[in-house]
Amino acid sequence: MINILRMEDEATLPADSAVNSVDQVTNLIREDILAGRVTPGERLKTSELAKRLGFSTMPLREALRKLEGEGLVSIEPNRGATVRQLDRSYVTDLFELNTELRIFAVRSGMRKLTLERIRTLESLAADYRAQLETGNDTEAIESNRRFNAKLMEFGGNKEALRVFLRGWDTIFAFRRNYGYGSGRRSVMAEEMTLLIDAMRRQDMSAAEAILRMQNAAVMDDLISRIET
Repeated sequence: MINILRMEDEATLPADSAVNSVDQVTNLIREDILAGRVTPGERLKTSELAKRLGFSTMPLREALRKLEGEGLVSIEPNRGATVRQLDRSYVTDLFELNTELRIFAVRSGMRKLTLERIRTLESLAADYRAQLETGNDTEAIESNRRFNAKLMEFGGNKEALRVFLRGWDTIFAFRRNYGYGSGRRSVMAEEMTLLIDAMRRQDMSAAEAILRMQNAAVMDDLISRIET
């Protein structure tokens, strides 16, 4: 659950808490956009957002700039911020970038793979399966994030990890709002197991094939749910 910081609290907060308030309002506006509560072309006025969300204008402006960087918002002189159209192209580009980053990380990380790292990935995959079995969808998405973030971390490129995590925030919001098709989550658990096995065998071709097949299946599943 999001711990919302209101305007009356911000003046007494240390600097890191101010940053945290930017993250919180970014999450709230992002989910409004992805859920369709604000429509493409609609203006996002900081005064109205401040009143509705209970934040001051400073974190709101920073949040809108972050969302512009994610491609969800367009900011133009004399017009301000407006919501961009979230079409098939946007979703495809987002998920393809996510996949290419993971392939890059696996290729880099495979050269320095250890038994300890394999066991870490196995533990994260087991946690994902456990969340699926209990029906905890939100925590399952977070477990999926932790697994893939660890893949990125093992790749050793901090900038790639940063870009991946920024994109994952948007993917997380998509999944919270649109969910998964029947059986898709259990297949993702199997894909994790197959990927770990390919990495253990130092088989980059198999690992890349698994990630690309996963991307194709995810795209089919998500686009079908968005367009219905």
